[in-house]
Amino acid sequence: MSEMKKIYITGLWILCLTSGVSAQTYDIIERRNSWNAGANVTGIMMDSISASYAELYGKNNHGDFRNYYEAKEAWSAGAVAKSITHLKGYSLTGSFSFDHTSGKDMSGSMFIHPGFYPVDLLEFTPGRKDLQTYAFMGGIATDISPNWRLGGKIDFAASNYSKRKDLRHTNYRLDLKIAPSVMYHSGDMAIGFSYILGKNSESVKAEVIGTAENSYNAFLDKGLMYGAYEAWDGSGIHLSESGVNGFPIKELSNGGALQLQWKGFYGDAEYTYSSGSAGERDAIWFKFPTHRITSHLSYHFKQGKKEHFLRLNLQWSHLVNNENVITKETVNGITTTHVHGSNRIFEQDVFSANPEYELISPRTELRLGTNISTFRRLTTQMYPYVVSEKMICNQTYISSVFHLGKLDLKAAASFAIGNFTEKNRTTATDTEPGDPPYRLTDYYNLKNEYATAPQATFHLGLRYHFNYGIYAEVEGSYTHGFNLQYIDGSNRWNETIKLGYTF
Repeated sequence: MSEMKKIYITGLWILCLTSGVSAQTYDIIERRNSWNAGANVTGIMMDSISASYAELYGKNNHGDFRNYYEAKEAWSAGAVAKSITHLKGYSLTGSFSFDHTSGKDMSGSMFIHPGFYPVDLLEFTPGRKDLQTYAFMGGIATDISPNWRLGGKIDFAASNYSKRKDLRHTNYRLDLKIAPSVMYHSGDMAIGFSYILGKNSESVKAEVIGTAENSYNAFLDKGLMYGAYEAWDGSGIHLSESGVNGFPIKELSNGGALQLQWKGFYGDAEYTYSSGSAGERDAIWFKFPTHRITSHLSYHFKQGKKEHFLRLNLQWSHLVNNENVITKETVNGITTTHVHGSNRIFEQDVFSANPEYELISPRTELRLGTNISTFRRLTTQMYPYVVSEKMICNQTYISSVFHLGKLDLKAAASFAIGNFTEKNRTTATDTEPGDPPYRLTDYYNLKNEYATAPQATFHLGLRYHFNYGIYAEVEGSYTHGFNLQYIDGSNRWNETIKLGYTF
């Protein structure tokens, strides 16, 4: 057993031993306290109910309605434990999780989270891929005076991703977020502030082990599926560059958040600035600064034993990607890298709004809402060619849980639809323009159709509560896509089984 797994198993036991007992499920306790949506961990003390659970699960996904980088057949298994515990003078929150996912005949993006960064790497030989993710979250809040609270929270995740068929690759990813926080409260009013420090990084290392004289190509997507298509170890892909270990990419972020609660109203606003780069040491190929703003607004009121929640979640981000112009000079065996400037090759603005209503009563839970997202993208990789894209995506959803003695019946449905427009233009120039940049048109069509095609999803689940807090659950979902032109199939199924313990 690896040291990492030993640490996680130990953490799960500690979490179990230090947790209290609650009659309500963890997800209800977490959602009913609006402070849990933001960065300020001291907000857990605005509620007094403790809740904890530990769970094992297995999932199976299959069907042809999928994104270009997803597997036709995939399974995953894992364990998760979460806790919110209130003790005398202080409160604790924490979670541990492990997940292993394996997919057959996968190709496309080589990154763990495709689309997270403004550049992407694609390979084209289908094979099995495996992803393991370990995650940890811990937070503590305490009273330091009758009106002041102090706390801190850390989120950490580590992932490794591998493909064992040429062109094979191995990825390592780290995500870290730290948020020390303070709160002042008096009567029905509370004000909080959080400082936010974050870092994420991923390294992609590719190799060919087979002896067959095959040539494997790769594609570096620099935006809207325009980029460099050549042999995987070519200079335009950056997977096999002298002096650089694979394809490293990272983001460092700093920011802050303000929170305000007055009676049943809660609101927060969070701003972070991220400095991203791809490459290492002197060989920095891309730099991509990003501004992000997030806000959560909610209103909570009661009617007898029923609780009502009105929520509005807002997100906005602005990203630009600059590609450095680099040359290398070797003198007497010493290679020196020269950066001659940079070209802005990509811009993206994203805005999303998610209004939601939730009802919680002794026998019923009901949630309904809609999520509207708009995307504006502009690529200018090669002068004088300019391509812009506007996309809007909308998903409307409803879910419910009916408590029938020891049985919980779950049902949910959602419908999503979108559209996009693209414009191409050539900037006026006195010189004869060269050929436009290369584009993976088929993959662009697949990606955009999956994002905007009409699709409906139906979900059913049944949970049975045994004695002593033990429960078992089965779930199933079905998704159907409509009016498809590029995706191979219109159906996708998912089955899940869970065995858990609440304490």
